[in-house]
Amino acid sequence: MAHRYPHVYLRTDQEHRHRPAEYCPLQRGWFQDGRRLRHVKASKAFVWPKDGREGTSWGRFKEVLKNRGPDIYLTLNADKHDYMHNRPTKAEWSRHENIDGRGISSACWIAPWTKRGMLAGRLGGQSYDFRTRKYGVPNRWTWTDAIWQPDSQRNKNCPYPEAVRDIYGRWFQDLQYLPQELGGPVRNERGRGVWGRHMGPIP
Repeated sequence: MAHRYPHVYLRTDQEHRHRPAEYCPLQRGWFQDGRRLRHVKASKAFVWPKDGREGTSWGRFKEVLKNRGPDIYLTLNADKHDYMHNRPTKAEWSRHENIDGRGISSACWIAPWTKRGMLAGRLGGQSYDFRTRKYGVPNRWTWTDAIWQPDSQRNKNCPYPEAVRDIYGRWFQDLQYLPQELGGPVRNERGRGVWGRHMGPIP
């Protein structure tokens, strides 16, 4: 739509960037910058979160056949480019919001097929276990988060993550992957360094 008002530019220390529009179910409308948007033709996009274990397309497809990995979600967007903003956070798709301090986001997403009665679905109260890579009732052995090596090919040769978090929110780190300045080894399977140097020439 054409700009109907005179352009007035004010000097500022920081530019303003518009946040993606958010949907208000009570008013059944999209809002942005405190204004209700008109003539919005919402778009939809499927989002499939990653837990860090499998990264290849073929590997993730096999996960579906084994009933492993995160759920697939449908995002609702006022603009088709907003799907990245509207995807669920890790705390939301893993259902560990009680541990992650970031809380619930304002993103607009749904996954009705995960509820009981929709394509089998599942019982309520279940969350994602990063150890079994399935949804279930939390227990003392549940991993509520895990950090894997960034290269999915390395994960095949290393079945254990670099760090895990238990149901109480406590992290446990494999010392093999700690940075050298934090007490980690000078050399591991990912590379080698020099004692006492964070960066520098390797002899």
